[in-house]
Amino acid sequence: MGLMNFVRIAKIVALLAFFLPWAAVSCQGVDVATASGIELMQGKMTANPDFERQAAGAFGGGADAGAFEPSVTSSTNVPELGMNLFAVAAALVALAGLGLTFVGKGRTAARNTLITSVLGIALAFAAFWWFQQGVLGSAKDDSGLDGGMGGGGPMAAQMLDSMVQQRFGLWINMIALALAAGVAGLTLAKKDEPGA
Repeated sequence: MGLMNFVRIAKIVALLAFFLPWAAVSCQGVDVATASGIELMQGKMTANPDFERQAAGAFGGGADAGAFEPSVTSSTNVPELGMNLFAVAAALVALAGLGLTFVGKGRTAARNTLITSVLGIALAFAAFWWFQQGVLGSAKDDSGLDGGMGGGGPMAAQMLDSMVQQRFGLWINMIALALAAGVAGLTLAKKDEPGA
């Protein structure tokens, strides 16, 4: 019974992580815009209202403080990326996995936990990947962003790619699911052990 309670707590933590930042568009170490797991589902980002001030501090307040600011960074021009089905599926799988811990017993509950946890990790990673591709696609379609970085090419693509970064909410979600999967794996590895 104690192991299933641990799994339930891990699943709840994974679900709560959707309210934390999962991804960010960052320029020179300053977040331009961030997206929580919930915002990822909606395909939205929240612009950092203090970006210009923070960027000026990062660049020493010189004249070049805004030189590398792409148009996606403008608080009025944060792109809408459309619904992220991977993020929606990740939340639904985590919720279903939590529900299944109350339905099954013993090895059945452990198997369900293992499957939903591994699937949830894969979907969370896919949700970030989809977000990254959406931001990069939006940036490439926006002449201001690509033009601001020298007009494209491999160097601009690499710079754009490095601007989209993972945040702690994504890692909390994946670690919680990995812990739940690990406990489920240990439960499945035990032989002749009645209910968890």
